[in-house]
Amino acid sequence: MTAIAWLLLALPLYFLGEAQILWGTIVGCLLPALCFVIGFYSMCRNLHRPLNKLMTAFFGGMLARMAFIGLAFFLILWLTQLHVASLLTSLFGFYILYLVLELYFVNGRFKHIKEGQQWA
Repeated sequence: MTAIAWLLLALPLYFLGEAQILWGTIVGCLLPALCFVIGFYSMCRNLHRPLNKLMTAFFGGMLARMAFIGLAFFLILWLTQLHVASLLTSLFGFYILYLVLELYFVNGRFKHIKEGQQWA
C-alpha cells in the first residue's frame, strides 16, 4: 500500500521539486509507518487476552500513538523548516492508510480466533 501511495505521489513531488516538500512528505510517511509497526506488534502480542482487555489495549494504544504523532508533529514544526502543508497532508493521509490496514488485519485475526483457528 505504501508503494502504491508513493507511486501516486512521485509525479507531483518530482514536478514540485523542492527539498522541503519532499522531506515533509517523507517524514509524514515515516511517522505513521513507525506507529503502525509498533501498534501491530502490540496487537499481535495481546491476541491471547480476553476480549475486553484486548479492546482496551487496542484503543488505548491507538490513543497513545495518536498523542505521540501529535507531539512529534509539533516538535518537528518547532525544530525544523519542513513544508507544513506537505507534512500535514502526508501525515494525515498515511495515518488513515495505516489505520485502515491495521483494522483490516486485526479484523481478520478476530475472525480466525472466533472460528477457533490458531494465530500463525
